[in-house]
Amino acid sequence: MKTKVFIYLIYLLVHLNGANLIGQDIEEPISRDSIQEILNISSKYLVRLSHPDHDKGVHLLDLAENLVSKMDDPKLKILVNRHKLNYLISISDTVLAEEYLKKNLTLIEQVGDKRELGLYYEFLGVLKSLQNRDKERINAYKKAVELLNKYGEKEDLIDANYNLAYILKSKNQWKKSIDHAQISLDAIEVTGVKKNRKKYLYLFLAECYIQLDNLTQSETYFAKIEKDEFYKKDDPFYFGFLYQTKGKFYEKKGDFIASSLNYEKSSSNFLNYGRRRAKQISSSLSLANKLNLKEEENRRIKLENTLSTEQLQNSKYAIALAIIIIMVLIIMSVFLYKSSIYKTKTNKLLKNNNQELLEANRKVDVALNAKSIFLDSVTHELLTPLNTIKGITFLLQKEQLTRHQENQMKLINLSSDYLLNLINDVIHLNDLESEQYELKNEDFDLKELLQNLIGSLLEIKQHENDVHIEIDEDIPKNLKGDMLKISQVFINILDNALKFTKEGDIYINVLVLSIDNDNAKINFSIKDTGIGMTEEQVEKAFEDFHQGSVEVNRKYGGTGLGLSIVKRILKLYDSKVFLKSKQGIGTSLSFTIDFEISEMGKQEKVSFEQKIYEESEKIKVLLVEDNKVNQLIVEKIISDYGFSCDSANDGKEAVTMVKKNNYSIVLMDIMMPRMDGFEATRHIKIFDKNMPVIALTAISEKLNKSKFNEVGIYKVLNKPVNPELLYETIISFCSSSRL
Repeated sequence: MKTKVFIYLIYLLVHLNGANLIGQDIEEPISRDSIQEILNISSKYLVRLSHPDHDKGVHLLDLAENLVSKMDDPKLKILVNRHKLNYLISISDTVLAEEYLKKNLTLIEQVGDKRELGLYYEFLGVLKSLQNRDKERINAYKKAVELLNKYGEKEDLIDANYNLAYILKSKNQWKKSIDHAQISLDAIEVTGVKKNRKKYLYLFLAECYIQLDNLTQSETYFAKIEKDEFYKKDDPFYFGFLYQTKGKFYEKKGDFIASSLNYEKSSSNFLNYGRRRAKQISSSLSLANKLNLKEEENRRIKLENTLSTEQLQNSKYAIALAIIIIMVLIIMSVFLYKSSIYKTKTNKLLKNNNQELLEANRKVDVALNAKSIFLDSVTHELLTPLNTIKGITFLLQKEQLTRHQENQMKLINLSSDYLLNLINDVIHLNDLESEQYELKNEDFDLKELLQNLIGSLLEIKQHENDVHIEIDEDIPKNLKGDMLKISQVFINILDNALKFTKEGDIYINVLVLSIDNDNAKINFSIKDTGIGMTEEQVEKAFEDFHQGSVEVNRKYGGTGLGLSIVKRILKLYDSKVFLKSKQGIGTSLSFTIDFEISEMGKQEKVSFEQKIYEESEKIKVLLVEDNKVNQLIVEKIISDYGFSCDSANDGKEAVTMVKKNNYSIVLMDIMMPRMDGFEATRHIKIFDKNMPVIALTAISEKLNKSKFNEVGIYKVLNKPVNPELLYETIISFCSSSRL
């Protein structure tokens, strides 16, 4: 009784003097029990907005919050905040409710109370319901139920399962809703609290069983509702819900008249509830606005008093401060003036330097372009005679040769291959430096490609090493990528391992790192036990034309471009090559490429000889080549495959011959006198746009890609031409429609 008198005394002081006077006038310390008693009384007044003492409940709740702020009791603060959250949620003030939730979470983390954390998630679920955040609401309630089942009291299970049952019902998860509703009912029966929830839970269960076509069970819960002690209370929202559910019940039974009457009663009750709720919220907001205005007025008066006091105290410093400000402004003006002069001079100097830089960049661009043109011309001039050497070698190998002659031919082949590799490395380097190279996206079988590359290279290279090969069986059969560039990277690395390792071990590992969605990440690793490199050599390993030392170059040969090309190609794949090496121990190189997995199955290859062998004699080829030796060689290769072949010495002669004869395909050199290959193709396409024109040239395809596409050349064969590739190209472009 004494406690209640004390509480009412405090409440009276709040109304008379304001909450700020309480802390000044009451010297007696406030106990935890007093705060809890204030909260209990406040909760009774705030049970509904229409309660006659609702305003007193708000004042008492503010009083408890003010008193507990002066106490060092985190758990009591959590309790007060929970009561405050109940009130804020009842008036749908989601903004302020979210702030109090954050405060409570900080306090809960401080004390490490798992039960309070479960209650926090319960309030969070209610808040997310008001904010219409459905997914967050469900997750919060599930987390609340999980924590309260384990750490909470029996009473805590009532509202958490009640809310989750309601949500699951709205999601048509009828059986799960029944489970949680039953848990809530059991908790009410055991604790004897919150009995007003029972009529709603009965209604949830009735609706769920209706949806599950268990009308008998639904009738059982309708009967329990009518016997419930809170059934006769004035609650239009509940009765709107009840009659709506009964409407569904009678609709399931096929009694549409009873169903219609219940739906009508439901609409009427929901309408009354809406009107009452709007009035209650309006009153509550009006009260809240008044309290806020009063609080703001008190703050304003207090602030004005504080400002007046400070103004009197600081008046003697005003003049001195003004003088200091003026002096600072004068100093800043002088500084800005000098800075402006310096800035003007600097800008003028920067402008001049910028002009010089632009001119230097222009000269660099001109030099790079000249370098590319020079390399293109030089490689063309080198490849033309090399084409002759390779062609003659190819033809002579078909003749009857003595053993000595065969050895001589092998030496010629070896020397020409070495020269060809050197020229190709320079061409590839030039293409990659020009940044005009675009990776192809073709279907290929990586495992088959690697097996062929490894087998061919091991057969060609004379070595006495033990090669250990591990290719992951999980590599997808069909990938997308630039097969040529992948081969070039792999061959360059493996070739170095074979070159610099004598009677040692070479380990080749190709493993799948991950397969995600439509991509496969594959790691390539080649390790050897060869001569290795010093730290200085490792740092310079990817530089152009670098081979570590003059001695290494003399002993092992090579251009020193292999790793430089590898690095540039992998950059196109957004990948890096990792190099580890120790002198005398060996070298390890690895890289990872993310491939796209192809959806198309790889088609079985059918040899061209099987496909169109019978029609080969009908194919008539026009070879356009200004070099007589090359003419003879290519004509011989073409005729050996059973095709008919004519030759033109330049582009102008080729145009005339195409007009007079019915050719199946044109093999066009590009750099020729009188009329080059581009101009000749353009003239040919005017009167025969479907004529397939294949470039047979030594100039770079990448540097001249736009020119090839512009005139209609969609296939380029580089000199010296591979006879088998030439044959396959002719067959593939000569369809039956042109024979």
